[in-house]
Amino acid sequence: MLARQATREAAPVSEPTTRGLDPAWVAEQIGAERATFDGFIGTGQIGRNARFSITGHEATSVVVKVPADDPGVRQIGFDQGLYPKECLFYREIVDLVEVRTPRPLAVDIDPAAVDFALVLEDMAQSEAGDQFTEATDDELSLAVEQAARLHGPSWGAGHAALQDLRGGDEGRTAMAGILEMFLPMCLDRLDGRLDDDTIPVLHRFVELASLWLHREIATEGLVHADFRPDNFLFGRTDDAPPLAVVDWQTLTIGASVSDVAYLLGAAIDPARRREVEQDQLATYRNLLAGYGVEYDAETCWNEYALASLHGIVVGITATIMATETERGNNLFALMLNRHARHAIDVDALDRLAALA
Repeated sequence: MLARQATREAAPVSEPTTRGLDPAWVAEQIGAERATFDGFIGTGQIGRNARFSITGHEATSVVVKVPADDPGVRQIGFDQGLYPKECLFYREIVDLVEVRTPRPLAVDIDPAAVDFALVLEDMAQSEAGDQFTEATDDELSLAVEQAARLHGPSWGAGHAALQDLRGGDEGRTAMAGILEMFLPMCLDRLDGRLDDDTIPVLHRFVELASLWLHREIATEGLVHADFRPDNFLFGRTDDAPPLAVVDWQTLTIGASVSDVAYLLGAAIDPARRREVEQDQLATYRNLLAGYGVEYDAETCWNEYALASLHGIVVGITATIMATETERGNNLFALMLNRHARHAIDVDALDRLAALA
């Protein structure tokens, strides 16, 4: 009944194919009397988040995630499965795991219109992390805990809802070609921002990318695949959860420890990462044990070392696929420099070459 009483507000942006920005549509989806557009929040590279005030509903506000406004980026988001993956997570997977994330109130996707909308719990008492601010020890520990709460329940990736996330050999081969095509463009866009020892690592990795993409993984599970501070919401009041994870567009099946490698490689300075990574991995393994997962230290370290290269994949592809901004370019350069150093420190490329 309340849905029929939705009051139409003037759309905040003239985008007829972005239904998630229509206040009347938002109100109808959650059965509220009225929704009022309050503005965009965050600094998303692939999608946008809009906050709406709500009346006539238990929620006083919601956040609606919608595609990028750039038509090219929007099309890439569908072609590469980014938007469909996030919708799949909130529709079918979120209840299978224990990771804290904004609760979904409505999920809508329309590939024919190149459009989607996620109506989510507004975690207004939380604050987004910042890749340019060094994560504290407490923040790292909170993130590792959430990684285990995602990976533990999904270890083995046997649930039927996860099977659509599996990539086949054709997709892996295509990604190797994409990396080869994107690398020169990435180097050109980030010219002057990359360290001297980063560039040789990128070239050698792309040469070995097919081997990395097709490598054998001891035990598969869910991987967030962009597990870093920009995609965390840190609670700033006693009522807020200490940490929630957002942005599930890159969700996949693979070596779950990739999220921990990516986190430690991206979120802190390399010197500090070398000091804490063994302890954080031990904590991660202990948390997994609480879910009945046996992950021995040697296997964990070997997979962690190879997973350090995941950040290079993300850095190269995101540089080209995301809408270009000054902050984005600085962010991707920082990530590539840190992930390249990580790969050097753990001998990732030599380990990879030895698999041939």
